[in-house]
Amino acid sequence: MSLKICILSSVHIALDNRVFYREACSLQRAGYEVTLVAVHDREEVKEGVRIVPLPRVPRWQRPLLWREVLRLARVVDADLYLFHDPELLLPTPLLRLQTGAPTVYDVHEANADFIAVKDYMPAGLRYPAAWIFGWLEPLLARLQSGLIFADDQIAEDFAGIDVPKTTLFNFPSIEFVERGSSLTLAPSQRESETETEAEAGRGPTVLYLGGMERNRGSGLMIEAFARVQREMPAARLLVVGHFMPPELEQEVAEHAARLGIDDAVTLTGRVPFESIGRYLQQATVGWVTWQAVPKNQKNIPTKLFEYMAFGLPVVSSDLPSTRPFVYDGVNGYRVRADDPDAHAAAILSLLRDREYAARLGRAGQVLVQERWNWQEMEKRLLRLVEKLVAVREGSSEVADWD
Repeated sequence: MSLKICILSSVHIALDNRVFYREACSLQRAGYEVTLVAVHDREEVKEGVRIVPLPRVPRWQRPLLWREVLRLARVVDADLYLFHDPELLLPTPLLRLQTGAPTVYDVHEANADFIAVKDYMPAGLRYPAAWIFGWLEPLLARLQSGLIFADDQIAEDFAGIDVPKTTLFNFPSIEFVERGSSLTLAPSQRESETETEAEAGRGPTVLYLGGMERNRGSGLMIEAFARVQREMPAARLLVVGHFMPPELEQEVAEHAARLGIDDAVTLTGRVPFESIGRYLQQATVGWVTWQAVPKNQKNIPTKLFEYMAFGLPVVSSDLPSTRPFVYDGVNGYRVRADDPDAHAAAILSLLRDREYAARLGRAGQVLVQERWNWQEMEKRLLRLVEKLVAVREGSSEVADWD
């Protein structure tokens, strides 16, 4: 009989890239019986993973969901529970006590730094709340059986906690990388693609993929792209992802209208992860506009690897989180985060020389094919889970964990 794993999230949608497509699917392929309790509109089985839906509720009502999350988790009677939200640090020790099963906290963000830039909180409360959470989160994490981190900078904040732990970078799955490679145009096709764009009346496309916030450069994005448009009127900006807070989407649209570029800017809102490939296919350049706030200096933009998987050269803010992955003149350019002129100049250099842009895109694609993909991360995940399940069963015959 297969061992059972229950994944919990009262915040993330069930089909979240990391929660579902990376971790849940990896565990299911490894032979575990996986149940995912998360925000979704219906109960279903997808890719072999059973999804048990939770409603999406306002932020202030989420603690009311905790009792239901715990009830559903107990019904699963899992051999291990893996959760993805810092707010679940409060109820999960009770779940561990009631079931005797190990609980694992997957830390996606530098959460204290994230609180410090949350627009929905009054400015006077952000930093005290961030300080309190920065003290409280590691304290509560000590009550868990294991820890997972999305990058090494986050892991450093929990270095003193003596439990099994590992870092799982948000690298794309090998299937996603292979799909991107199969759809990338060969260099000999680039010239005909440019001619087709002209005939169709559409220009080269700059893509921003993923959630957009003010601290991620929403204002700079429009200012910089207006400069691109002045030099290359055919250029288009495609922004694919949700806005936080939601009213920021209208703010960005109005900013584009004031600068006279609204006809060249498309805001799609949130799209399913399964659909992002078609937007990546439309793009000429992938863009990261994040600003140099502490959170962004630690967290690695997942979009970097998605751009590279589809052969796109990258223009990125120069941050500690992006330097290990964007090499100037190799797979893209890093530019000063708060300088719209520098962003625009880098983008224009790639749009004007499509052959050069294709070479940089191909170099990035090779990097994700050979180094920055989920294959090694999957092995780390499985080793951690095997160790914790084996400890519960009283077995010591298991490989060392990372």
